[in-house]
Amino acid sequence: MEKIIEIIWSPHPKQKQALERPEFEILFGGARGGGKTDTGINWLLYDADNPKLRALVIRKNADDLRDWSDRANQIYSKMGAVKAGNPPEFRWPSGAIFRTGHLKDDQAYTKYQGHEYQRMLIEELTQIPNEESYLRLLGSCRSTVAGLEPQVFLTTNPGNTGHSWVKARFVDPSPPETPFKDKISGESRIFIKATIDDNPTLMVSDPKYVKRIDALKDTNEELYRAWRFGDWDVFAGQVFNEFRRNKHVIKQLKPASSYPHYLWIDWGYTAPFACYASAVIRMKEHKTGEVFNRVITYQEWYGVEKTPDEWAEEIYKYAQQRKFVKCIVDPAMLNTNTDGSLSIGKAMIKKWNKLNNNKLWVNMERGNNKRDSQVPIIKNWLSIAPDGLPYWIITERCINLIRTLPLLVYDKHRKEEIDTNSEDHSADSCSYGLKAIKFIGRLGSFGAKGYNINRTFKPLPPVRVDKKGRHLSLDLRYFEKATRKTIDWRAT
Repeated sequence: MEKIIEIIWSPHPKQKQALERPEFEILFGGARGGGKTDTGINWLLYDADNPKLRALVIRKNADDLRDWSDRANQIYSKMGAVKAGNPPEFRWPSGAIFRTGHLKDDQAYTKYQGHEYQRMLIEELTQIPNEESYLRLLGSCRSTVAGLEPQVFLTTNPGNTGHSWVKARFVDPSPPETPFKDKISGESRIFIKATIDDNPTLMVSDPKYVKRIDALKDTNEELYRAWRFGDWDVFAGQVFNEFRRNKHVIKQLKPASSYPHYLWIDWGYTAPFACYASAVIRMKEHKTGEVFNRVITYQEWYGVEKTPDEWAEEIYKYAQQRKFVKCIVDPAMLNTNTDGSLSIGKAMIKKWNKLNNNKLWVNMERGNNKRDSQVPIIKNWLSIAPDGLPYWIITERCINLIRTLPLLVYDKHRKEEIDTNSEDHSADSCSYGLKAIKFIGRLGSFGAKGYNINRTFKPLPPVRVDKKGRHLSLDLRYFEKATRKTIDWRAT
């Protein structure tokens, strides 16, 4: 079989490395033009002479599966395999069968339960939106056939809705080409990184392909880094590529209570609940005198399967000493329940008032949940203010906001909106609040009716910048328990 493979198709060194790996899960790829598809097609050929071999090939969409089948047939047909059926399967003279399938809906992930496939090939893994769906497929990769060890071969590039979990499962735990074991299951995994430099066939047959990718360097550096080098920190389809931890994240500092403070909430029970405490500070640029608003988001509550009362008590326990201007929430939280019971929002208010000696602690206001305005609003706040620091700064305590914001991707059908299959709960919560605050602040206006603050701030000190252009100074007069006027404000 190996002789036949080498006659029809000869792998390049990085492809050969991937083909020879013994790990249970092998992720191959990471950049455009690395030769992922051809490698997966030929990986399946091992043990094709075993009559008991059953292999499953998965693509997300039917059109992509059709293209894969056509490419595979160019090799398999020369080796005696017969393509038949819809979705197609490849039947080998030995009796081995390669079946194919696509994932048209959520139920498609469960239709393979109870099946046994000793080999499983999943193309474009990041198109699978979450790890749970992937694990449902993985449950069918097993073997009761002596001599056939189960194995999974996966291909993908950075990006798409599954970017976050794929990165966490395969890329973050270990450097490329370094195998590691899952801490729970003990199964082995490896990520083999391949770029167009590892595919000399493409570089020779289509040299302009590399030049087309290189042309992105001057127009979209993030996309260029993702496509050319397989950078998992920036990727195609990323919504908030402006976000940088060393720009937008600071150490845990609590804004002074004299500023207007807000709560922002996106409700979830089985899906995550996300709540943030933020303060708005009116700033004045020391040279031009330009006045603007800065938002400091300093506390996070995030999780699942808690009642409105439980979340209300947890939030109040931390923030009871604060006087919040208002709580801006997911509009659905204030909808009347069909059974006549209190809405989620009113239940939380009732609990807060009870904890606050039956006095109103904070009032709620419906947030603006129109998704077409969500992206530009957040992008505006992530941009750089006149003093050289971002308009919106987040403390390192907001772990899930920091984790999920850079991983959000665009909806394929609504190009200007965030894909709802992404983990967008933190972004939804923050968008409700950010939409309600004046981006370029008029004096005394912070987006809250009737709220006015006449405090006049001294001009900010000049912003110090290091050799890499990172801003190092943040005025600490605006925070509680601050003993110095400036500090290295980055969280990392």
